Amino acid sequence: MICDLCRTREAVIFLEQMGKNIKRKINLCAECAAARGIAAPVPAPNQQNVAALFQEIVERNMALESESKRVCPSCGKSILDIKSQGIAGCPECYEVFKAEIRESMNAHGITGTYTGSMPLRVKGFRNALTDRADLQAKLDEAVRTENYEKAAVYRDYLRALEKGSVADGSDASSSD
Repeated sequence: MICDLCRTREAVIFLEQMGKNIKRKINLCAECAAARGIAAPVPAPNQQNVAALFQEIVERNMALESESKRVCPSCGKSILDIKSQGIAGCPECYEVFKAEIRESMNAHGITGTYTGSMPLRVKGFRNALTDRADLQAKLDEAVRTENYEKAAVYRDYLRALEKGSVADGSDASSSD
């Protein structure tokens, strides 16, 4: 069995809590148990640690459940799916789950922004979503550098794009 906390090492300590209508089990590896002050067999002073451990597992399961309920409005993928598979469902996932994806990448030692080339199959790909993201980035940069005339132009392009008047394929983002 795998440890319920780290989900990587083999469990060596098995705890069970029983109540009137509740029966809970926790499987722990030696490292996770030691980090929480639990040793086998569990003596009376460690019962508080065991109760806290059961509470920690309940909270962790609730967090996982809430992660699986929050989904991308475009493709329907949850952050739990993205973390487990390592693949986002669509470009909108990166915006919807920005903080969670960045946190997960940092946990794996991945920092910075992607600077590689675009895959050939999407190199020429453009749509309203990519145009909007590009214009929003240019607008933010213009505001940051206090170039308000350029910012007003980008703002107007964004408004036109949102109304659908730029959907004919013309390049609204080409004027810098």
